[in-house]
Amino acid sequence: SPRIETELQTLGIRRWKYQQVLYEACIEAGIKIHFGKRLQTAITTNDSKTVLHFKDGSKVMTSLLIGADGINSKVRNYVVNPTSNEEKQKSLEEFMPEYTGVTCLMGCANVPFMRGICFPSSATSKCHACYYPTKVPKEEVKEDEEDKADKDKYEMVFQIYFPSPIERPDTWRTLTPDEAKVECQELAKKLREDGWGEQFLAPLESQSLKGVLRVGLRSREALDIWHVGGGSGGGEDGSAGVGRAVLLGDAAHPPVPYIGQGAQMAMEDAGTLSLLLGHFCPLDGDGDATIDLSKFQDAMEVYEKLRVPRTKAVLGSSVQLGKTQQKRADSMLYNAWREFSIKAQVWAYGTLPVMRPGAAFNYHAKVEEALKELETTL
Repeated sequence: SPRIETELQTLGIRRWKYQQVLYEACIEAGIKIHFGKRLQTAITTNDSKTVLHFKDGSKVMTSLLIGADGINSKVRNYVVNPTSNEEKQKSLEEFMPEYTGVTCLMGCANVPFMRGICFPSSATSKCHACYYPTKVPKEEVKEDEEDKADKDKYEMVFQIYFPSPIERPDTWRTLTPDEAKVECQELAKKLREDGWGEQFLAPLESQSLKGVLRVGLRSREALDIWHVGGGSGGGEDGSAGVGRAVLLGDAAHPPVPYIGQGAQMAMEDAGTLSLLLGHFCPLDGDGDATIDLSKFQDAMEVYEKLRVPRTKAVLGSSVQLGKTQQKRADSMLYNAWREFSIKAQVWAYGTLPVMRPGAAFNYHAKVEEALKELETTL
């Protein structure tokens, strides 16, 4: 629609900026946030509650557990095995998703602006990458640079994927400035010898290089059922009598990062879940109100009906794009054909069609449609 074309444009935003916005919103709403907590196990009780055990020795009991704890989710372990014994819980606690053999080096730097998103690849070093611009934070724009052209107030984000059969034990962490400088310069040298354009090497060699993260990509299957608990009777699913829990984001559907929709899907999950809980599980009373969970199962049926197909479709496209990118790096002939195909698609649609479903979606409207449909069937 015209509104989608004009208003729902892709926005690149650094995660720490988005986290800051969410944090400030939580504080304003009076929501307490506890830092430094690491969930170890979740154990159900006999009264449909869940006890969370943290690695610092503390524990807390809850009537509803929402797991947004990523690909290594401990809440997911509970959802899949809510009644497992202590030995089983221990094995789940130590589980690690399988390493894919691909490592990604990502970061950003203040370098000359490149319009839009770029997907370069290399047929000799087997590397492929993604580059896109984001606005420089206002607090990082110096006073004498405030009058610069708008295009010069951007920083370039890079994600470079390369084969690494053995995962480094210190993967999945932010590198120190010295480590980042060494690794990025070594990678730039390798890519330059491979024939990469200087505009793609500039961020790696820039003095403004920052936020460099090394990530070993891991694989874990998406789930079809994202919740447990809230059932009635003694069903075979084991949901009756166990503490209620529900997953969202990477915990339910771990992504590969090739179209940048992992965080987007998590935001849609969270928005959908909040609307449905508000509808089916309203607050009971004022002041220290409690949530009425008698219709939790109804909320979960609609939640999974809306979100499971959506996330499978979008994140499935990400998997396919990743395979395409690697295939480009493996075959010069395929790469030439793919370059032509990309140009044709961008000419025809203004972007790659695979990127459009992420922006052209309104989870609020989808929830309203589902609830209206439910009302007509009752």
